[in-house]
Amino acid sequence: MTGRMREALAGLMDIDHYAWNERGAITLQGRLVGPPQAVYRAIRSRLETLGFTPFLRRAAERDELLAVPGVIEHRPPRMLLPAVLFALTFVSVLLTGMLQENLDWLSDPGMLIRNPSSVLQGLPFALTLLGILGAHEMGHYIVGRLRHAPVSLPYFIPLPPPISFIGTMGAVIVQREPMQDRRTVLEVGIAGPLAGLVVAIPLLFYGLATSSVGPTPAEWVQQGYIQEGNSLFYLAAKLLVFGQMLPSNGIDVHLNSVAMAAWIGLLVTMLNLLPVGQLDGGHVTFALLGPRAVYLAYVIIGLCVLMGVVFTYFWLVWAGLAFFIVGPRHPAPLDDISGIGRWHKALAIFGLIVFALLLTPAPLTIVGGS
Repeated sequence: MTGRMREALAGLMDIDHYAWNERGAITLQGRLVGPPQAVYRAIRSRLETLGFTPFLRRAAERDELLAVPGVIEHRPPRMLLPAVLFALTFVSVLLTGMLQENLDWLSDPGMLIRNPSSVLQGLPFALTLLGILGAHEMGHYIVGRLRHAPVSLPYFIPLPPPISFIGTMGAVIVQREPMQDRRTVLEVGIAGPLAGLVVAIPLLFYGLATSSVGPTPAEWVQQGYIQEGNSLFYLAAKLLVFGQMLPSNGIDVHLNSVAMAAWIGLLVTMLNLLPVGQLDGGHVTFALLGPRAVYLAYVIIGLCVLMGVVFTYFWLVWAGLAFFIVGPRHPAPLDDISGIGRWHKALAIFGLIVFALLLTPAPLTIVGGS
């Protein structure tokens, strides 16, 4: 097998050392013959015919290729389950939209039977939020398919009220194998947030322009109400639309369903852009920094803990999720030698700037009440 491996890599890699391990994988060290991005495609094509999947990395100033037994099977994406989950999520978000319109079907479930058309009142909220989340996920999917990345269709997760105040936990895309290189990691990772923002920003401005501004009703203050948090971008948007910083001197914008759903879309985008592990922001920072991105991830987790202590326990929950569920470390792509060029670095930095503009220290605050 070693001879066949050397023969397969002829003209692609000059090998000066190799070793087998107990699992049947072979590590070869030497020097690639040509640019890693171009060479890797040929290496993978040749080694897959031998039943191996190659991983490229740098070790001790040499190029190292780890050939792992087994070839990743490429299957067509599943269609039925994503479609069913999206339909269930649409219903869940639609019912949440009714609550945004003060149609409290939770206290009066018979409302849905007596007046089925009342469900339509939830459409502005549902279409806005799912339009943003759908654009986000399809951004990942379309760019992933264009870059031949192993991504599935999005799986939306319904979470109906009263469990969730938005009707969903968002969506996930299943990745069947590591990405090919850092450029692919960056492009697929940042495509979702940017596509979502293309939809969210115009809807936010429309929602704000059609919302009312005025004093907070006394009964709200007496009973207690939930105040949405400010990010730098959200503050600037309100300043552009209304010509003043809000809230201020007891005056605030009373968001309609479209504005609220757009604000939620911005919040979800910000959370996805946290530069941790395999979150979208983690893809961005790994593409930019490589393995050193883990140090930034620890800083961000620490920042979440700090914001959890100073502002709201919401961030303590996210610190736990980031550390124990997502994990601070991003896995290496198949080709971990190829870097990214100047324009991709600028794109990654832009992604981090977007995260900073959307960062909301106190997403939801209970104001008033006893």
